[in-house]
Amino acid sequence: MTPRGIIFDLDGTLTDSKPGLLAGLRHMHRTLGWEVPPDDELERWLGPPTVTILAEAGHPQPVIDRAIAAFRAALDAGALLESRLYPGIAPLLARLHDARRPMGVATHKIQRDAVAVVEHYGLSERFRGVHGRMPDEVGHSKAPVIARAVASIGLPPGELVMVGDRVNDIASAHELGMPSIGVAYGYGGRDELAAAGATRIVDSVDELADLLG
Repeated sequence: MTPRGIIFDLDGTLTDSKPGLLAGLRHMHRTLGWEVPPDDELERWLGPPTVTILAEAGHPQPVIDRAIAAFRAALDAGALLESRLYPGIAPLLARLHDARRPMGVATHKIQRDAVAVVEHYGLSERFRGVHGRMPDEVGHSKAPVIARAVASIGLPPGELVMVGDRVNDIASAHELGMPSIGVAYGYGGRDELAAAGATRIVDSVDELADLLG
């Protein structure tokens, strides 16, 4: 597989942001007086927008608003940047950039958070565009975000590949007519990615680098 361009998810694909996200979710639960679940249960929140999970749980809008405000407060207090690049990601992006392979980011983080994280790691120049979720974009589909990343690269979707770790990355890429690479080192795991119909699945950044060519 040697796509002309690549669109990457952020959390669980380029960065391991689990520590900061879990800290934010714990703060949200405590602020609302909810019992804090164990980490393996909280990890199910990683991927889709938090507002979507809260709505699907049946919480009324005032409760959702309070919960999101608490989560936001934790992120703004430092949890947003409690993350690390997966080993091997920085040299992979440098190699692809030097080879003039256009790249973009498409994430369910809100736009300003996506930009802040990419800037934090000094990666802005690697990408044609960094695209996050708009305030009115709720639900599990990531297609609108990926579509903006596709437009920023300027190639047909079929000549690109979406790289991500959750079902919404894979399903939304297919919705747009794009092949996909599922990264099982992220938060979804191999079974989830296979069930979503990932074109290819890799277990490490090294395997991803080999596959991208």
